[in-house]
Amino acid sequence: MKFQRDLQVRLQERYRRLYKSGARLYHNEASYLVEYVRSTPALRSLVDNLERSEPDLDAASWVTDHFGWNNAEWPESEVGRAKVAWHLLRQWAEQANAAAMFGHQLHPSDRSIDAGARVASETVVEPLTEYLQERIGEASDVLYLLERYVRRVEWFEQDRLWTAYEADTAHGEAIYDKDLRRFLFDQGIDYPFSQPRSASGEADVVASLDEDDPLVCEMKLYDGEKYSKAYLAKGVHQAVGYARDYGKSSGYLVIVNLSKKHLRLPSDGETNEWPPRIDVGGITVFLVQVRGLPQPSASARGKAEVVALSKDDLLSSSEAS
Repeated sequence: MKFQRDLQVRLQERYRRLYKSGARLYHNEASYLVEYVRSTPALRSLVDNLERSEPDLDAASWVTDHFGWNNAEWPESEVGRAKVAWHLLRQWAEQANAAAMFGHQLHPSDRSIDAGARVASETVVEPLTEYLQERIGEASDVLYLLERYVRRVEWFEQDRLWTAYEADTAHGEAIYDKDLRRFLFDQGIDYPFSQPRSASGEADVVASLDEDDPLVCEMKLYDGEKYSKAYLAKGVHQAVGYARDYGKSSGYLVIVNLSKKHLRLPSDGETNEWPPRIDVGGITVFLVQVRGLPQPSASARGKAEVVALSKDDLLSSSEAS
């Protein structure tokens, strides 16, 4: 979750620099902000989704028709507003004084070009920044729930689930999957059983924090034999595919480790960051590991064996097929 918080802070700092830049340097700071968004996978995916959203809304035409001298009107939806705002920010990054002139048209009584630039920031870039921060924050909420799920299984439910798994290994994954669904429902996700068909198939958990914002979460078992790294690669592949289908910037792979070994998962983040995450074509996949095999006491365990997986292991197209 540190990744999301840090990203929110960095995005806010970029906005602060833009707001303080003044009219003459505004297009430079705007270009830095646009480049930052485009070069950060989680943010790039969000704005790519914005550009594809509401296909009947042409952002350039909306600006021409609905913004003018002492007049402004946003689209009805928040997504539409963000789409138009992203268009304006990109435009201002390329055209000197364009933001100041835009702001001056909205408040013509103030003739200062710096005041016009501030109005542009407050009216357009600030709500865009808040929109992106909220989307990032939603990922933090999901990770909080999944972190609680890990603790719930490992502290309280490990023996029960393992016993159920051993009694019906043919449906073992369904046992753990159902437990995750029930947990998500209990935590306030309204539709943990819904599996609307997407272009890629059916996600294990396609639920909704609100009705229009699906959560894509795949669950896969790992035992080092039948359920190997190839099986985990399939899970990553599915999570990325579903995220793209539903216009999401992130997906989640919950790995129930049934082996005696500890999985060391790859990460594009910092080494001490939980959970590990990998970026795949603009989609961030969070890798959440759950210890499913009951463990002996600490004194009886001995030295833990570790299986280290690389990002290539989880992205192998042959394994993921």
